[in-house]
Amino acid sequence: MGNVNSYVASIEEVEVFLRELKHILSSKNCELDVLPKKKEEHEDDPYTTANTMIDLSYDLSDVKNELLSLKGRDYIETVKDNRLGLRAPFWVFGNNSNTKQKDIYIKVKIRNKKSNRVFCVSFHYARFS
Repeated sequence: MGNVNSYVASIEEVEVFLRELKHILSSKNCELDVLPKKKEEHEDDPYTTANTMIDLSYDLSDVKNELLSLKGRDYIETVKDNRLGLRAPFWVFGNNSNTKQKDIYIKVKIRNKKSNRVFCVSFHYARFS
């Protein structure tokens, strides 16, 4: 870890986040935004979200299902969103329930509870396990 912008939340806080996340993802008007590639990432990098999704033959509904399957034991840390303004933190998970049984690094936040918006900034193979 070692990042001053990150912390480990209590299991209770993690469970509350997961309940809220799953409630939103299960709603009919849920808006899931997945960032395919960060600006600094190269097109051929196997660790981008886009390339991981291609390798797994995943679409948005598969990512949504993976998020719905997250458990408290998958939790790694919580990372503050340091962009301007008060923003919800990102919650980081590791999961290997995908078809290739490879570790997936997941970084997700509830962007807006009222409008049922979820933002997944990372959904890619873990660089380190």
